[in-house]
Amino acid sequence: MKNEYTAEDLKNAIKNPFYSKLNMDVTVSIRRDDYEIFKEVASINGETPESVMRRCLKIAAKELQEHD
Repeated sequence: MKNEYTAEDLKNAIKNPFYSKLNMDVTVSIRRDDYEIFKEVASINGETPESVMRRCLKIAAKELQEHD
């Protein structure tokens, strides 16, 4: 049986003290024409190009982990 958490449960949860140590800021250069593609997709979905790129990166990372 899978536990389901409500928004209230998550709001009252203890913050991970290692969160800032586990994450890092990364800057990636991208060509203008590639950025325009992400910008176009983002405008269709009503979001930012950066959020689309971030989602694509997460999907790619997950696929790489599955192949290991």
